[in-house]
Amino acid sequence: MVRFRKAAYLPVTETYSVLMEMRTDPELPSYPPLWFVRISQKIRHFFLKMNRRFTHPNVVMWELAQNMWLAAGISVAAELGIADLVKEGPVSIEDLADQTGTHEESLHRLMRMLASQGIFRELRGQRFESNSLAVPLQEDQIRYLMLVHLNRNQFQIFGNLMKSVRTGKPVSEDLSAKVLFDQIENNELKKEWFNKAMTSASKMQVPALLSAFSFRKYGKIIDIGGGEGFFLANILHGQVKSRGVLFDLPGALSGAKSNIEIYSLEGRMELVGGDFFENVPAGGDLYILKSILHDWDDEFSMKILGKLHEVMGPKSRLLVIESVLDEGNHPSFGKMTDILMLAAAGGKERTLKQWESLLSASGFSIRKSRPTISPHSIIEVVKI
Repeated sequence: MVRFRKAAYLPVTETYSVLMEMRTDPELPSYPPLWFVRISQKIRHFFLKMNRRFTHPNVVMWELAQNMWLAAGISVAAELGIADLVKEGPVSIEDLADQTGTHEESLHRLMRMLASQGIFRELRGQRFESNSLAVPLQEDQIRYLMLVHLNRNQFQIFGNLMKSVRTGKPVSEDLSAKVLFDQIENNELKKEWFNKAMTSASKMQVPALLSAFSFRKYGKIIDIGGGEGFFLANILHGQVKSRGVLFDLPGALSGAKSNIEIYSLEGRMELVGGDFFENVPAGGDLYILKSILHDWDDEFSMKILGKLHEVMGPKSRLLVIESVLDEGNHPSFGKMTDILMLAAAGGKERTLKQWESLLSASGFSIRKSRPTISPHSIIEVVKI
């Protein structure tokens, strides 16, 4: 009998908020089936609607606006590493201020605000301890995901969102996916934060993806833009007869060697540095593009897909792992990140029709689109 226990963290999307971690691999959470998640989502959204129906719209809107202040507070707590400082037990605000080099009263005001929203818990004597919503801010959880998405540059970007809405372009002429990735590649701190953030995201996504698609029949699997290789390592760990190639910018591959060692993949997982606008490795039975194409507009996405089309054989398969937007008014992780892509990189999330159009124009057709219990779907693609 499978035993469920409450998750050690509560991830940031509405999809993950209903998931419970099962006692299996300590590195990965294991999630309930899709039908359970969908029912849980419907229940949660029902009570959210009821709450808003019985609250004056002005109050609801004002509370939503306050989320900006909360996000800023989460950002500061993540950067200061507060969650790791209280990991072993309650710590006084005096000691926290001393360890973080901050103003004691101001830090207390920040922590008090976070605790009022269920992030950390304040005890008597101005002492703070960890709780379920503080755990995600720890070093080994999704701290770096928060640092990447809630840093000061992000607040500057969204302060200029109007420009993107008026022009359809990123808020700055200096911003594009290519410029951003070049900046990351050339800045050691940004590169470390980004690579760790992407691995943190993969830790939440991977169990859902592994349970939604069978990788068993593919001998050579090539992950394009796979970063530190956490996803590919977990695929190969479960498919002992398969080999893999991890392809990304050289700087992005810096943390991949540790995953090769952790999962004992020496000789089975090859690291290849390069630029997917220039070329991609040939000879794969299965190619993977996970959370890549949403960074780019249609023109650049077609260039990436074109390089894949050149090297894929007639029996090769491509998995495009992205959000697939629905046409209704349902809450959606993808509809939120779509605005991030618009303002920060010039990319976009897409509906299934838009995916069909983009892939068809690039010489591919969709064989099947599989929803998962994560916010992402697995779009299985073949060459036309």
